[in-house]
Amino acid sequence: MKSSRKRVSISHVITIFVILLVCLHAYLVSIVAKHVTKESGTVVHKDHLNNYQNGKHRGSALEGEKYLSNTAFPIDAIDKDRIEKESLPIDDTSFPKATIAYAISLTGCGSNYLVDGAAVLKHSIELSSYPLNKESKYASKMFAFVHPEAEKCSAPLKTLGYEILIKETPIDASKIRGDFLREKVVQSGCCQEKEFLKLYTYTLTEYPVAVHLDIDVLILQPFDDLYDAMIEGTRGKIPIMHNQTAPDDIQAFYTKDYNMATPMHKHPGVQGGMLIVKPNLSYFEEYREIILEGDFRKGQGWKGAYGGYFGAQQIQGLCSYFFEGVHPGTAVELNRCIYNNMNDNPKTVKKSFGKNKNETMVCRDTLKRDGEGPCEDCRDYDFSRVKSAHFTLCQKPWVCPLFVLSRKGLCSEFQRRWFEVRKDWESKNGLETSTVGVDFHNDVFQGMCKSGGEAGYVNIKIS
Repeated sequence: MKSSRKRVSISHVITIFVILLVCLHAYLVSIVAKHVTKESGTVVHKDHLNNYQNGKHRGSALEGEKYLSNTAFPIDAIDKDRIEKESLPIDDTSFPKATIAYAISLTGCGSNYLVDGAAVLKHSIELSSYPLNKESKYASKMFAFVHPEAEKCSAPLKTLGYEILIKETPIDASKIRGDFLREKVVQSGCCQEKEFLKLYTYTLTEYPVAVHLDIDVLILQPFDDLYDAMIEGTRGKIPIMHNQTAPDDIQAFYTKDYNMATPMHKHPGVQGGMLIVKPNLSYFEEYREIILEGDFRKGQGWKGAYGGYFGAQQIQGLCSYFFEGVHPGTAVELNRCIYNNMNDNPKTVKKSFGKNKNETMVCRDTLKRDGEGPCEDCRDYDFSRVKSAHFTLCQKPWVCPLFVLSRKGLCSEFQRRWFEVRKDWESKNGLETSTVGVDFHNDVFQGMCKSGGEAGYVNIKIS
């Protein structure tokens, strides 16, 4: 009997011990899985990021480890390691609200600076996006629309982390029904009819918002206010030109290039370096039909009203017509000093002819005479307010433009920031450019320009 009681007692002890272990394990799991409030935010661990999905858009999740390591140069080894080892403080919404699609277009080969522009642009986007930027709730995904003629030189883009999409021009130019456009569109603009590759931005329907950028653009701050407005309808912080009211359902954001149009032009062209749209296959087909119809009139433009400036036959004029003539009240013109800032002079001389021949200084975007009202000068903007820069008037960084350093405005700041982003990207990917012995405005060019001009520029080198 004594022996039997002793065995029962040991059995009970073992059973109780197992139960306690199970309970302890469950408790620890619940602690790890739980969001821990820290200061004003919430802390979420990497496993939660990998498992999160909301199903509406592919871009609604971070896409986990695949997103972090799907390129030869992932987000950055240092930053990835930080994400894995540390918790990420974010607000009550937790995970990224969505992933935004960013695209560039490659229409041909021959550029010596494709890698430089594409690498720095991509890194600037990542630095302004979730998870690297704590102020942003939107992740990023990079695409490149590559014309078949440019496929042979697109490999570096894939190495940099762009998803390559080989695309023919959306239309066959020989089938354009308007004689003038059919003849001229293949001869004019920066890229002839191939610039219409940008329209494929509308086809990225797995994402709630898609952004097309030229590779000479630099993102300086998150675009979250714009994405919130397009996705959620919150429009309180959008800097809109001419005190316009944003529509409830915003289909596109853009800026205009007032430098290209003559004063008093009713429909200046859209600045083609930045287009932010809601992907829409119906709109894509509308664009195609408009081009094929070919109602572009010599000296007047699309439908006789949207033209008269460089690029009018391509994106600059086409989008101006689409946003204002085909679908008015659906797109928003942003303040060009904050978004897509080119450091341009807002004033120009308007000439009058005939009996009252004279010259009047006017503001390009309001057409008010000098002194009659405010004429916003983007050159006078505080650098901290600018969300993105476009290297047009400030010249491309890879030409080491010495003369712009003394130009009025923000050119020096834009150039300095571009080279800082390049230096940061190289450092985090083990590709640091040797600056030994270089002493040429290193405060701006960061040792990557040995002298002024293209010959002085030191290219990014990747294997």
